Amino acid sequence: MSDAQHFKVVIIGGGPAGIGAAVGLAKRGVGPVVLIERRAELGGTPMGYRKKPGGVPTFVEWTRGRVVFGEELAGRMAKRLAKTDTAIRLGTQVTKIDPAEKRLTLLGPDGVRELTADAAVLAAGAREQTPAEKGWLAGARTARVGFTRHVTGWLDRHGLLPARKPVVVGSDLIAYSAAAKLRAAGSDEPVMIDRRQSPSAGFFERLFFWRWTRPDWSGGVTAAGMKGDRAATGVQSSDGKEWPGDGVMVCGELVPNSELALLGGLAVELPSRQLQLARGQAMSEPGWFAAGNVLGGFHGAQWCYFNGRRLAKRIATFLE
Repeated sequence: MSDAQHFKVVIIGGGPAGIGAAVGLAKRGVGPVVLIERRAELGGTPMGYRKKPGGVPTFVEWTRGRVVFGEELAGRMAKRLAKTDTAIRLGTQVTKIDPAEKRLTLLGPDGVRELTADAAVLAAGAREQTPAEKGWLAGARTARVGFTRHVTGWLDRHGLLPARKPVVVGSDLIAYSAAAKLRAAGSDEPVMIDRRQSPSAGFFERLFFWRWTRPDWSGGVTAAGMKGDRAATGVQSSDGKEWPGDGVMVCGELVPNSELALLGGLAVELPSRQLQLARGQAMSEPGWFAAGNVLGGFHGAQWCYFNGRRLAKRIATFLE
């Protein structure tokens, strides 16, 4: 392995928060900066929501006062990043970190490499809870069982309708977004089930999606299991009630992607996986910071971008 390359700041994650941090650092004259993204393109989750006729725009762009497709919003962020001198490494995974030395081990197109930095930003985003993490949904991950990101891939990248009669598990904004996209692509009206008595998505959020979907709602499901040996055939509750379908989409309730921090010995609360943060989004080891949805909870893409931009000021102060 060659000697480690050194940067002023390393950013882990090329979604809105990571891009925002890089743009903010560039505006403050901080460099050199490197941004590491495991996917083949920048923009994170929003970039997967392609603009297409008949599609469903789901990303609020507050600065323009409108709702747009994720590809549009992320694309504008990526163009701002392109005007900076940020080094970008796509298709590259961070496999190990040494928080004290700020040393990262990378696996990418050039094989295994190391780099060091004076400061590091974790902008790894969040993922949806698995059925086991939800605590009330059991069953194997068979064919036609997926998360919202799979729905996006099937519809927008491959032009495939994953289910004619989908069962959507969850009821937050993400779940309604998935239901709307399925309905707009030609599915029957989705069945939506959750342990909550009423949908967790707010009234105005549900009203926005009313144009595309009006899910068949069932709440108060305390225990259920996915049916089907080789492919999903629906969901059945412990009291025998059934919701038949040819696909189950497990949506919403985000969990921070804090596994890398946990493996590196940074302070993480369990079982919530929430990062333990000090003032200014600082992590437990000096010089480590977090931005975007890895902070916990759910925030829109533009919020994450500006959160990264604001964090740049804190990092610049630390480096002085």
